This record gives sequence, structure tokens and C-alpha cells, in this order.
Amino acid sequence: MNSSGDQLEYAGGFPALEGEELKVALPVILGVICLVGLVGNSLVVMVLLRDLRQGKKTAVHGLILLLSVTDLFLLLLCAPLRISTTPRLDWSPSWLLCKSSEYLLHACLLAKSFTLAAVGHARYRHVGHLAKHKHPECPHVWALACSAWVFALLLPVPQWLFSTAGHTQQLASCVLEVPSTAANFMSAYALAYPLVAYGIPMTFAIIFHLKSLLLHTPRRDRTPNRREPQARRVTLLLWGLSVAFAVMWLPDWVVWTWTRHRKPSGPRPPNALLVLAQLLLFTNGALNPLALLTASQDFRDGVRSICQMASHGVPRTRGSEGTAVLPSTLGQKSLGTNSALPTISGCQEVLTCQNVVQNIPPDVQHFWQDRKNTAPPENNDPIPWESQGSS
Repeated sequence: MNSSGDQLEYAGGFPALEGEELKVALPVILGVICLVGLVGNSLVVMVLLRDLRQGKKTAVHGLILLLSVTDLFLLLLCAPLRISTTPRLDWSPSWLLCKSSEYLLHACLLAKSFTLAAVGHARYRHVGHLAKHKHPECPHVWALACSAWVFALLLPVPQWLFSTAGHTQQLASCVLEVPSTAANFMSAYALAYPLVAYGIPMTFAIIFHLKSLLLHTPRRDRTPNRREPQARRVTLLLWGLSVAFAVMWLPDWVVWTWTRHRKPSGPRPPNALLVLAQLLLFTNGALNPLALLTASQDFRDGVRSICQMASHGVPRTRGSEGTAVLPSTLGQKSLGTNSALPTISGCQEVLTCQNVVQNIPPDVQHFWQDRKNTAPPENNDPIPWESQGSS
């Protein structure tokens, strides 16, 4: 690693921007990405919390909820800190801002990496139990979440220790200053950190998703499951999320490895690659909810239900497969496609009956009141046919 007391010109973040148009366009682009990501992840969190309250508690749902919350932290906290550390002439970032920007970003990215690996393993367990027609065992989601965040907060600590504020090319920016006493440690850290943070978790997640897809393959010795096509689509969606995150995080790792292993006289990473790497990190946080809401019918129905409840206050019921349906739709499914059974709630039924009673005309009420008060004649004759014959 290039250390020995020299300051690396890149310690994370956007490089010094040239041109007024780029200085204005970059914050605008990042702001649009953050806005889309905040709206999408908030909808996903609301849908998943609603599912959890209604009893749909699976490990995958809990981990996707954790993934969306991590994306919210990434967009709400890390993106403003990242753009504030851009080298400029008008102000200089403090050492606390430089340490916080690099550390929090890597902590959130590591949490996403470990969470996606846990999603792959949980999905494999779920599909395995689904193929055997058994109820899937739900692992301890909170234990997995706590473990992921503990490792995510511990691994970037060396970067937090050596990140500070400095000057590069006559501009105040965030640099990485490694003393000569820690050069050997940081050299080993620069080799092991990408493998632990990126290589192993992403390989783990992709392999387990591929194994889950193999379990979806039809076999002759296995009873067919009507939920198999939908389960396969869900597995493909989760596999796509892992692949997209791995691909969009790769440029940042290229830059990270380049800057920490280059020679003092070696070429620096181009500014275009630095900007692209940072934008892809935050774009992934905005694409994840869009992928879930686009490819998953359950999430679309959940968003539709939440929007309807917010606008009209009409309650909805969850179907057996987790799909949000109206009560009348449940009646149609239970009786068949050619018959419909419209149902109303208890409160609506009471109000309807009260309205009907209030709208009865007075003459009709008087007629039924007379019939109600008139007692029928008593007839205790045991042989009424003889009386009828004699008459």
C-alpha cells in the first residue's frame, strides 16, 4: 500500500469538479436519485410493516425490510455527507466530516452486502421447505440484522482512524494519512477488506440464489406445487437485486483498490470513474424499491392498498398468498369465477338496516303494526276435518 506518511489524494467522495455546469448538475442529479429512493424505500417499508402486522412473518420479508431501511440511511445521511466533502475553494471540510462521510458510507454498504447474503441463505431455506411441502422455519431475523450491523460497524474502523482533512492540488479535501508505523497493517487490511466486505458476501448470495433456482426445476419424483411459478419469480427478483448491487458497487472497489495500491508516481483514477462510482452507489439504493414494486405483484397490491386506505379509508384483506384483495374478491374466489358474492362489513350492514327502517312509508308501518298486534285465533280442535265436513 502506498503509505509511509504520504497523503493519498483520494480518500473517498467526489473529486474536484471542473466547470460550473458540472458543479450544479451533480448535486441536482444526486438530489433526484435521493428523492426517488426515499419515496420508493418508504413505500416498501410501509408495505412490509403492514404485512408483518397481518402475520406474514418470514425471514426474507424481515431482511428486505432491513435492506430498505439501510437504503434510507444511505440516501438520507450518507449522500449529503458525500456531496459536502467535494473539494472546493470556498470552504474546507472538517476532520470530523471526513471521518464520518467515509465511515458511515462503508458501514451502510457493508450492512447491505451482509444482508443480501443473508437473504440468499434465507431464500434457499424457504424454497427447500417449500419443495418438501413443509412450513418454512423462520430464522432469527433480528439476530441476523444485529450481526450484520455489528460487522458492518467494525470493519471500516481503520479507515475512520486514518481519514482526515487535508489539501490536495491546493484544494481542501478529505485524505487518507497512514503513518509509517501502521503501513504494514494497512497493507494487509487493503488486501483482506475487499474480500471480506465484497467478494465473499456477494459470492455467497449469488450461489445460494442459484441453488434456489435449481430447486425450482420440475422433477418427476416430486409432487407439483401450484405456487412454484410465483416462487421462482421471487427468487429471480432477489437474485437480480444481489447481482445489481455487486455490479454497481464494483467501480467503487476498482477506485478503492487503485488508490491504495498505486505507486506514488503512478497514474491516478480518472475523475469520470470517480464520479460514476459514487453515483452508482446511490443509484442502487433507488433502483431496489423500483425493482420490487415493478416485478412483485405483492408489493404492487400492497402499495395500491395503502394508497386506497390513505385516500378513502377502505380496509382491505390479505389473501392466502399474501396478495392484497378486496373482500368482494375473496367471495368471488371462493364461489368460482362465474359467481360473485358482494359482502359488506358489520358497521356498513347496521347502517344500511337503519336507513331502510327510516325510509319505510308511514302507511306501510301502520299496516305491519296492525298485523303484528293482531293475535291469531286459537284453534284447539283435534279433528278439524269433521268440523269442516259438517259445515
